[in-house]
Amino acid sequence: MIRRLSEVADIQAGYPFRGSIKHDEGAAVRVVQAKDISDLGELIQDELVRTELTGKKQPTWLQKGDVLFIAKGMRNFAAHVPENLEYVTCSPSLFQIRIKQSLLGMVNPMFLAWQLNQKPVQQYLRKSAEGSTQINIRKPVLGDVEIAIPDIERQDTIAKLYTASIKENVLLHKLITNRQQQLNAIATDLIQNSNN
Repeated sequence: MIRRLSEVADIQAGYPFRGSIKHDEGAAVRVVQAKDISDLGELIQDELVRTELTGKKQPTWLQKGDVLFIAKGMRNFAAHVPENLEYVTCSPSLFQIRIKQSLLGMVNPMFLAWQLNQKPVQQYLRKSAEGSTQINIRKPVLGDVEIAIPDIERQDTIAKLYTASIKENVLLHKLITNRQQQLNAIATDLIQNSNN
């Protein structure tokens, strides 16, 4: 079954901060920005900026099952929110996507994030994007994305594979970094010992 994203989920822009998002270590609110979403579609929560809300609007707090989508810039990836986060919102450069109440249990949000990151959707978004230096995906364009929705069992299987691939990729990058650090240490040691 093919559905437009807007038929499956509600889409809204992130919190409308006035000006730049200023870091405030004592603030209770944390903000997901584009830099907190990896190219693999992983939400990286370790270094979320703490800040005060500068607008008058009440934020829509992120909750488990939301999907975040980077709407501005060269990287237009989606990430699944895997758990409930307390006092976390997202920046205006992101869209917050929430499965419609009537479809809960019929659409797996991790599967949805995976599909938004795949080649067919990415190609459509590149063709439909506005701007040449600062790419911008407008809400109606994102809402018109066609999503294939197989039965929930198949969605769950794909979502598990996607989750595993993200974990494997992260582990592989750690191994590569560790090996490079070892080689750097050996090179430094060789130079120092040769000079003695």
